[in-house]
Amino acid sequence: MSFTVEHHYRFDAQNKLDVDDWLLLPRAQLPADFALDDALAQMLMRLYLETVTRAGIIPVQVQADAHTVQLHLPLGKTAMIFAEPEVLVNAQRAETSWRIAGGFLLAHGVNYGGRFYIGAEWQDAALKLYSSIRRFPPRLVASLPGKNGVGLYNISQGVIHKKIQRQYLHRAAAQITGAT
Repeated sequence: MSFTVEHHYRFDAQNKLDVDDWLLLPRAQLPADFALDDALAQMLMRLYLETVTRAGIIPVQVQADAHTVQLHLPLGKTAMIFAEPEVLVNAQRAETSWRIAGGFLLAHGVNYGGRFYIGAEWQDAALKLYSSIRRFPPRLVASLPGKNGVGLYNISQGVIHKKIQRQYLHRAAAQITGAT
């Protein structure tokens, strides 16, 4: 089964990034017992973290506990720290979000690193699987003047992010629908 992933991003006037990746699954492709519940929210989180470690671009190790998720690269570098998870589950949505709390991908000296979301929600006659980032200040963009930082982000970190999200959403859709 083929799944089409949509990817949209933009930088605001303060060079903070908003990114949305999603795909739609028609209700007819879902199992009869499908539900937006805690188990789904946990499965989506697990699949995302597995996808990050398997993306094959740079080896990533995930260290997670009840309060933080840290993405570690070789040589002891911490790429990203997600903290203070919030889980929202109701009849319309199952979502986990984290505050972006640190890591070398985050710009220096910012008081808010943005928020990362993974979830599923009903949208008309389909289930929308998504990942989103809100108000993230990338170090690359903050470090280089003008459009140079955005350009470098687009050909490096942006490409990696898009690849990981596409793999994650395809894996999640396959798991939910039972597709191979």
